[in-house]
Amino acid sequence: MKKIILIFNKQNKKEYLKEIKNENLKSNLILIESTNKNKIFEKIHLADALIGCPREYFTKELFQKTKKLKWIHCGGAGIDQILIPEIKNSNIVLTHGKIIQGPEVADHALGLLLSITRNLHLHIKGEAPKNIQRPIELRNKTCGIFGMGGIGFSIAERLKGFGAKVIGISEDLIPLVSFVDEFYTTEKLLKILPRLDVLICAAPLTKDTFKLFNLKHFKKMKKGSIFINISRGKLVDIRALLKNNIYLKFRGIGLDVTDPEPLLKGHALNNLKNIIITPHTAGLSDKNRARSVKLIIKNIKRFLKNKHLLNIADKDREY
Repeated sequence: MKKIILIFNKQNKKEYLKEIKNENLKSNLILIESTNKNKIFEKIHLADALIGCPREYFTKELFQKTKKLKWIHCGGAGIDQILIPEIKNSNIVLTHGKIIQGPEVADHALGLLLSITRNLHLHIKGEAPKNIQRPIELRNKTCGIFGMGGIGFSIAERLKGFGAKVIGISEDLIPLVSFVDEFYTTEKLLKILPRLDVLICAAPLTKDTFKLFNLKHFKKMKKGSIFINISRGKLVDIRALLKNNIYLKFRGIGLDVTDPEPLLKGHALNNLKNIIITPHTAGLSDKNRARSVKLIIKNIKRFLKNKHLLNIADKDREY
């Protein structure tokens, strides 16, 4: 009988138990609380699959204790923290939370964007109205989305509803949908940047995207443009934003992720009027846990029947 270690926390325990009972899966599962690291390490040799393991537990030591592991599921969309060489170079299938995180992260990206276009962040900080420039419309603005996965598509859909012109930038061909006006691959990025009123970064962290957005890219962007990052902090060299005060060229910058994370309280970016920083909360919503649990239960059933799993990550491409 296949054994699956399912790691839960206080927030998702009730939803897991309900679905496990409904689907009669209890006999195949070893349930372990996420805080019980010792038990995870103790039981891992029994597991054919490992679901929901905290990212910080993925070490060479854990992998060496595995005997028959065939499948790992990571709840988030990003897999950069768990792709240790022992996993990346193995035959273990890796699945993750891509696609299903689209709605809440896209909402957050638009929240940051609208806070800047409508000057909400300045009003909230108590800036005198006479010192605030007029708000701007998104209608007819040219908005680039770097990374056209489930999150990027959800952002594009929302932007199109505001009347924006949407340019998608990705390393994968995308469906020919009405809410993306133009599509380019990454090698065209530097040529596209001067056209953009808004750039939203929604790409995974890989060896190719590590600190991709640096001084060279920021210099290419329009004066008065807006930059938003809701993917991974290490895609952006935040020191470049401070170099020669280049952050001043932007109408606003919205960051849900930073490098390091969180920034130290005294970090210069924390005190700049045109920068909004949220503490990596884009992936949270009232529905995100339920979607995650449903995907996991579907894949458990498919795994037990030796069927192709949903949301398989490409370990070589790192997303």
